[in-house]
Amino acid sequence: MLWLEETGSTQNILKEFSFPYGTVVVANRQREGRGRFGRRWHSEEGGLYFSFLLRAEDFKELLPLPLVVGYGVLLQIERKGFKPMLKWVNDVYILGKKVCGVLVERSKEKVVVGVGINLNQKEFPSNLMATSLYMLKDEVFEKKEFLLETLEILDRVLEEFKSFGFEKFRSAIRQRLMFLGEEVIVYSQEPVVGIFEDIDQEGSLLLRTAQGLLKFNAGEVSLRGSKIP
Repeated sequence: MLWLEETGSTQNILKEFSFPYGTVVVANRQREGRGRFGRRWHSEEGGLYFSFLLRAEDFKELLPLPLVVGYGVLLQIERKGFKPMLKWVNDVYILGKKVCGVLVERSKEKVVVGVGINLNQKEFPSNLMATSLYMLKDEVFEKKEFLLETLEILDRVLEEFKSFGFEKFRSAIRQRLMFLGEEVIVYSQEPVVGIFEDIDQEGSLLLRTAQGLLKFNAGEVSLRGSKIP
């Protein structure tokens, strides 16, 4: 494990330099933290930001990996007494605000998984629909302990994912999905409105529309008329 006070991006370190598989890079702050689609991830002091390195060939399925990793983080947050939900395809929310984001990037044979958890931050910019575990519970969480517990859960979850595939997690994830059964907008190549009917055996979103059932492997989903991005 490599723990840094500050870096540009934990993702970039693992992508640009040679490390053994399983390496974890942690930072107290990131100058260039990012989420999906190149969006900036607010990475100030207090949050827990880490990336880890996986071997692509170890996994039969990579498409559902962000959802599985998000589920692993959700289990850790549940253990702390919260009631988090998964927002397809890679975020964890509590009471309608984001507390965790997952970024999975493949670079040839490497898979770099980044996780940002809003742990002890005391505030966020007003334009972000975000909160932290501290803000929700008025409790400071010991960062190293929280990280090691999260990694222990992720190690178990990923071993099960390797052995049994996404189907093992599908039911548990469905029970924790935001917006399931509700009218949503899926932002992919263009916005599509429909009922969030289910996720399939690959973790893809199934949307019931006037044109029939549509399948999405990637994109953003929000409740129709909601401000949640």
